Parts: sequence; structure tokens; C-alpha cells
Amino acid sequence: MKARLAEGPVGRHLWELMVPMMIGLLALISFGLVDAWFVSRLGPLPLAAVSYTQPIGFVVAAMAMGIGVGASSVIARLVGQGAKRRVRRIATHAFLLCGLLGVALLSIGWLFMEEIFGLLGADATTMPLVRDYMQIYLVGLVFVVGPTIGGSILRALGDAKSPGVLLALTALVNAILDPILIFGLFGFPRMEVQGAALATVIANLISLAAMLAIGIRRDKFLTLRGMRLILDSWKRIGHVGLSATASGLMAPLTSAFVVAMVARFGQTAVAGFGVGIRTEALALLPFMALGAAIGPFVGQNAGAGRMDRVREAHRWCLRFTTIYGLSAAALLSIFAVPIVGFFTQDEAAVGAAVTQLRILPWTYCLLGVTIVANTSLNALGKPLAAMLVSLCRTLLVYVPLSWLLGLLFGLTGVFLGGALGNLVSASVGFLLLRRGLRQAELAGALPGARK
Repeated sequence: MKARLAEGPVGRHLWELMVPMMIGLLALISFGLVDAWFVSRLGPLPLAAVSYTQPIGFVVAAMAMGIGVGASSVIARLVGQGAKRRVRRIATHAFLLCGLLGVALLSIGWLFMEEIFGLLGADATTMPLVRDYMQIYLVGLVFVVGPTIGGSILRALGDAKSPGVLLALTALVNAILDPILIFGLFGFPRMEVQGAALATVIANLISLAAMLAIGIRRDKFLTLRGMRLILDSWKRIGHVGLSATASGLMAPLTSAFVVAMVARFGQTAVAGFGVGIRTEALALLPFMALGAAIGPFVGQNAGAGRMDRVREAHRWCLRFTTIYGLSAAALLSIFAVPIVGFFTQDEAAVGAAVTQLRILPWTYCLLGVTIVANTSLNALGKPLAAMLVSLCRTLLVYVPLSWLLGLLFGLTGVFLGGALGNLVSASVGFLLLRRGLRQAELAGALPGARK
């Protein structure tokens, strides 16, 4: 388990980490777009029902990512120090924590399904369809969260290729199963929205099995030794993971709040917002890949004492986020109508999605800065600073401003609130990261890195 990211050209390493992840994330985001396209063939109400489940999916992903970020932060720094045995122990205990998370979320979701989606704005026309989808999704929840944590561990070891390939495999299996299970092709029963949920679960189960096979056979990152230290491992993961989870939950909670506000303009507006969210996810793919790359890079180099390389990497990231962010904004503004029209022709749905895509993308470059700062602070073992960055983007700015501006300017105001949230979080993230780097250089060692 050599700290290979602590040697060689910085830009090349970042590209090598980003590109496979970008391909995998492209496939994974197409996962949601494929679901939306096939479900939209069933009509606007099934599409609205599945759109209501998006914030819940984000919550699940945020909690799984929190464990993954915590494990990745510890593991990357241990790899930088050459502590192989502790790497295996942390990885094993992270997967066990994943299993507990899946069971807990299944129980909560099953018991409070009606109340949760009622708060989101689902009414008597969409609630039965929401229930059909979620009952299957919840049962397979362990398989959904597992690949997220496994991918974080592999990237912390410096391997971005395997997680990227497995994400692509997940999306391919889902794309094949979606029409078969939704419409009942080749002798299978027609399951409609239940088929979309089952395709998701099966695709993630296959991905998890493949990821475990790679980790066990090649990296041997699972071990039965050190089980008496499981609480110590969970404490180390939780030092960063709990704050990362809290930060991650802010985005879906904010999304849930925005869904509820959009629902005031009608159920079809919610369907349009769902299309806009999925399109944005596709456009933000390079930033998500950059976030997945910068964390392991910062962790391994900081663990090895190479803070000069960490600073060089952040200068590279700033150039990338500026150039790509402004380019993506221009393209989405020009082609918003045909993009949305591919998914729906409903006037209200198209209007909501186009409004979204002509406002928020102009702050993508700021969102890129936020993602890099948040991920880097977690990798440096500074989770509270990372959580503050997320708070500035979501609960402290986006939610109150979207509510206020939504009352004044309708849907346009809702999305202006999001744009202002990106501006504030980027500013705060940039300043906190500068301070965090100075502190790490002065301290000469990272919090918890050598424990």
C-alpha cells in the first residue's frame, strides 16, 4: 500500500484520479436520467412520485458518503505513513458500520414513510406510487449504500479506476433492467415504478459484490483481526464521518425543503424540478469527480508531510473550476429548452426546469470551489470547518433566501436563493481552507494521523 500520490506530477495524478471517476459518475448520473426517462413514459404523476423520492435518495447517499469520507480520511493518511495493518482494520470496520446504517435506515423509512413524504408535499394522487417505489428500495438499502463506502476506500488507496468501472457497471445493469421490469418485457411482469426501484437494488447488489471481490483478492483490505478495536475504529471514522454526514445531509434536507416550495406551484412543477436536478447532476459531474480525487490526494500527501504538493493541487483545482464552471453555464443557458423537452412536454414542468437551468449554473464555478474546500478540509482532519462550509451553502443561506425570494419572485426567487448560497459558501470555504493549510504546515502533523 504505497503512497504513490505523494510522488510524481500533481496535475497528472489529479487527472488520473478524476477521469475514471468522471466516467463512472457519468454512468451513475445517467442512472437517474434513465430512470426518469423510462418512468416519464408512464405519465407525469409517476415521474412526480419518483421525483419525491430523490431527497430520500440523497439522504441515504449522504449518510453512506459520510462513513466513506471518514474512512477515506483516516485510511489515506495511514497509507501516507505506511501503516498497512491499521488500513485493513479501518476498512473492515467501515463495512460493518455500513451494514448497521442500512438496517437503521430501513427501519426508519418503513415506519415513517407516510409522514416523511407527506411533509415533502406528496398528495393522494402520488402517495400510492411513492409507496410502491420505496417499499422495494428500502428492502435493498444495504446494497445501495455498500458501493459508496467501498469506492471511498479504494480511492483512499489511490485506485480510482476500479470504483469508476464499477459505477459504470451499475448504471449499465440498471439501464438494461429498467425497461424490462418497468414495462414487463421478455415475459417479466409489468412492475412500473416498482420495476425502477428493483432495477436500482439489483444493479447496486452486483456492484457491491464486485467491489468486495476486488478489495479482498487484490488489496486484502478486509480482516478478522482487531475486532476488539471496532469501537476505536468507529471513533476514528466518526471524527470526520459524523461531521461529513451532517454536511452531506444538509444538501438533501435543503433539496427536500425546495421540493416542498416548488410543490406550491403544482405537482407537474415538481416533475420539472426533478428533471432539472438530474440535468444539473450531469453538468456537475467533473466537480464531483474532482472532489473524489482531491480528498485522497490531500490525505496521502499530508500524511507524508508534503504540504507543498497540497497547495499546488489547490491552485490547479481553482483554475479548473473557473474554466469549466463558466463553460457549462453558457451551454446550459443556451440549450435549456431542448434538454428539458427531451424528458417532458408539460408546460409547467418545462417552465420550472428551464428557469432552474438558466440561473443556478452561473454559480457552478463557485460550487466547485465549495466542493474542493469541503473535501480537502475533511481530508486534513478538520471536519467542523468542512461542516461550516456546507452550512453556509444550505441551511444558513439557501433555505431562508429561497423561502423569502420565492414568496417575492416565485420559482425564479427559489433558484436565486441557491445561487446566493453558492456565492457565500465558496467565499467561506476559500478562507477556511487557507487557514487550515497554514495550521497543518505549522503543526507539522495532522490531527489523528499518527495515532
